[in-house]
Amino acid sequence: MHRTNKGQAIPGVDVSAQVVNCFRAKYPNISLDKFAHLWVTEPAEKLANRYLEKVGETEDLTHCLRHRFFLESLQEFSVAAKNRVFINIGAGFTNYPHLLNTQIRCCEVDKPSIIKEKQQRLQQLQASQQLPDREILFIPTEDLNNPNKRKKLFNSLSKWVGSCQSFVLIEGVVYWLSQESTYSLFKHLQQIQTAGSLLAVNAFKPRESSKAIFQRLRSFSEDDYCIKNFSPNTLNERFHEHLAGYELIKCANYINLSKQANEAMALDDQESALEEDCYLLRKLMR
Repeated sequence: MHRTNKGQAIPGVDVSAQVVNCFRAKYPNISLDKFAHLWVTEPAEKLANRYLEKVGETEDLTHCLRHRFFLESLQEFSVAAKNRVFINIGAGFTNYPHLLNTQIRCCEVDKPSIIKEKQQRLQQLQASQQLPDREILFIPTEDLNNPNKRKKLFNSLSKWVGSCQSFVLIEGVVYWLSQESTYSLFKHLQQIQTAGSLLAVNAFKPRESSKAIFQRLRSFSEDDYCIKNFSPNTLNERFHEHLAGYELIKCANYINLSKQANEAMALDDQESALEEDCYLLRKLMR
């Protein structure tokens, strides 16, 4: 959803969605994604292994931890499914709707190429009963950094959400967006989310950019994802205090999450892991 200076959509966003899925599939007991293996391809697995070699060996675990955090939060929200909806912006090849015991209306937003591939594969997986049927609305958008595309997207989402309480997930997206686009995204959400709705988002803190592993990720994005002159985005760790209309109800980092999920695989060295804070915020009255 990011763009180069020439205005062409970056291929890395498509490929990174496949790589991250391979990470979730590697440790399903940590990610709690028992369906991730259904989307793994040999080329994606090779690239995922190269990612771990070039960037850092803890990256597969950290991606599993963030998925677990968001899934457990969504499961709690979906228990009272009546008049509630789930929106996943930058859904990639995640399986959130299929991992919920309670069926809830779901909407997935991503690039047209990803949505097309996912819909085709979903038909096969659901027909063969490898995935449970779920009601999912797919909304393609070319570029979240484009103001006109964002406005069009949120016009569609506003009509679909209506007066329902919503759980909006923005997982692994902020990294690819400009700072201006990120805050514009939050402003749009403030307008469509009703009181009691939840916003889940993860982002790197600015201080993470000084780590060697962060610089290796940036180099990998440029070299292996073919994203030239890439400038990854970060969010001030206190951004939520300035996010009008929301209150922070939960915040977690990978170090703490690893200890909760599996003590044997706990991350102890902060320099060896890229820490993204995972936030859960509740919408206040409009």
